[in-house]
Amino acid sequence: MTMVDTAATTERQQTTGQWQKPRRWSDRGDGGPGGIMLAGAGLVVTLVVVLLLWVVAARQPQVEVPNLVGMSRMQAEGLLTGMGLKVRATQDQVAAQAAGTVLRTDPTVGQKLDQGGGVTLTVAVAPPAVTPVGSVETPPVQQSPAASEVPAAPQPPPAIVPPPVVLPAPVVVPPPVVLPPPVVEPPPAPAPEPPPPPALRPVPDVVGFDQYRAGRVLAQDRLRVGSVIEEGSNQPSGTVLRTDPRAGVAVWPGSTVDLVVARAPREIAMPNVVGFDKASAERVLVRAGLKVGSVTEEESTRSSGTVLRTDPRAGATVRPGSTVDLVIAKPPATTEPPVKKEPPVKKKPPVADKPE
Repeated sequence: MTMVDTAATTERQQTTGQWQKPRRWSDRGDGGPGGIMLAGAGLVVTLVVVLLLWVVAARQPQVEVPNLVGMSRMQAEGLLTGMGLKVRATQDQVAAQAAGTVLRTDPTVGQKLDQGGGVTLTVAVAPPAVTPVGSVETPPVQQSPAASEVPAAPQPPPAIVPPPVVLPAPVVVPPPVVLPPPVVEPPPAPAPEPPPPPALRPVPDVVGFDQYRAGRVLAQDRLRVGSVIEEGSNQPSGTVLRTDPRAGVAVWPGSTVDLVVARAPREIAMPNVVGFDKASAERVLVRAGLKVGSVTEEESTRSSGTVLRTDPRAGATVRPGSTVDLVIAKPPATTEPPVKKEPPVKKKPPVADKPE
C-alpha cells in the first residue's frame, strides 16, 4: 500500500468516527426544561402567523385568469398587471407562431387566483439556426500512473447557465383601414299627386227644423253651424226661420251656415179699442204687435164704424202677432109699418025666394 492510500484510509476513518459518535443533549446547548418551553413558544407563534396569513389570504379578492393565448407578451403582461397579478415568462421554441406570442398560461383560463398571485406565460421564440459543425476529435489525455491510482474527489456538477434570451421587439400591426361603404342615394320619390278639389254641395233645407236637428243635418253634409240669431215669431222657440246662405245655394265643404231661429214670444194684454173708430182701433192694435183680422158690421144705434167689440176681448192675454177680429157698428135699416091685410069678405049666397 502506498503512502497516498494510507493517508486516504486514515482520513476516512476519522470522518466516519466523527459521524458515528453520538451527541448528548447537553452538547447541543439546550437547557432542558427551558429549551422545551422555548420550542413550545416558537410553535405557538408559528401557528398564529399561519392563521393570520390564512385569514388575510381568505379576505383577498379573487380574479379569474383571462384567455391570453394568441396575445403578444406585452399585451398579456399589461392585462395581468392591471388585474393585480404577478407575471413570470417562460419560452418555448415554436416555429409556427410569431415570436413573442403567448402559447399557454399556468394556471389555465378560467381558474381563480388571489390578487397578488402569479401567472406563468409560455411565450414562443424562434428556434436557433442549425449550422453544421465538423466533428473534432480530441486526443486522449495521458494520465500519470500515480493519478490513476488515487481516486479523485467528487466535484460538484457544473452550473448550467442558460444563454440570455433576447426577445424580439413586438410587432406593431397597424389597424386595418376601414373604408366607409359607398353612399347610394335612393332615387327621388315621385311627386305626390295633388288631391282632387272638393266638390261644391248645396245647402240643405232646414227651415222648420229645431236648432239641434238642423245642426246634425248640416254636419252630415260636411257643413258647420255659424252664428245663431233669435227673432220673435209665432213659431215654437228654436225653430229655424231661415238660413244664410239660403237653401239650395252651392258652397264648399266646411263652410258655415248662419241660422235665424224663433224666439219664445212674450204674452201681452189685449188693448181695449171698444168705442174707437175702425182706423184708430187698427193703429192701436198694430202698435201693440197685433194684426187686424176680420171686420164684421152689425146694426147699432151708435155711430157708423164704431168698434162694438173685439175677439179676443179687451184685457185678454195674447201673444204678439196674434190676429184680432173687430165688430163695428152700421146704421140700422129704415123700417115701414107693416101693411095689415084684411081677410077677404065671404059673400053670402043669395037667398032663394020661398014659394008662396
